[in-house]
Amino acid sequence: MSNAITEIDNTDLVFIFGYNPADSHPIVANHVINAKRNGAKIIVCDPRKIETARIADMHIALKNGSNIALLNAIGQVIIEEDLYDKSFVASRSEGFDEYRKIVEGYTPESVETITGVSAQEIRACARMYAGAKSAAILWGMGVTQFYQGVETVRSLTSGDPHRQPRQAERRRQPGARPEQRAGRLRYGALPDTYPGYQYVKFPEHREVRPGLGRREPAGAYRLSHQRAAAPRGAR
Repeated sequence: MSNAITEIDNTDLVFIFGYNPADSHPIVANHVINAKRNGAKIIVCDPRKIETARIADMHIALKNGSNIALLNAIGQVIIEEDLYDKSFVASRSEGFDEYRKIVEGYTPESVETITGVSAQEIRACARMYAGAKSAAILWGMGVTQFYQGVETVRSLTSGDPHRQPRQAERRRQPGARPEQRAGRLRYGALPDTYPGYQYVKFPEHREVRPGLGRREPAGAYRLSHQRAAAPRGAR
């Protein structure tokens, strides 16, 4: 993670996208509640009215599959209305001009039908987020296990460095527990991997790890492929 969970308590705004901390990580949810008690604004972007949405100042109930359209529209508003720290962006970021070109066509009006969110709501969301002195972005499996997962995370993080953070408080916090998932690969804790992000299925990796005696499980289906394989009767 890019920050300690306890730091959530002291942020001015929590932006929760595709993540239900109350069900997934109750301890994280408690820190979101603490932030709310300390005066933080809460924005929840989720098609469902999840538990955390009950304490949210704004719940954006976007349509499934419209993550990037919504995030790009929020970025478009922030840039169009000059709601970002230009000097910070100029000195501490790369590719901002390219990002501007990407989002300039995503006006709130143009994505209303796609997202199911009114232009007024999108603008209000962008202004609330950009107006906070510090903010934490939390996302989870609702983002990372979606087919646009990589692109959505890029949109979340690209829209983040618009203004200079206060100390370390403008931060991104994946709720998908990357410290566990990355660690399993880094230390070779899975049966089809070697330490250091090397995989049994690649001959060149097996050559440098001959003493471990591991092999790719024959006919095994990873969790992400099991649903597609089930109708075929795969075992």
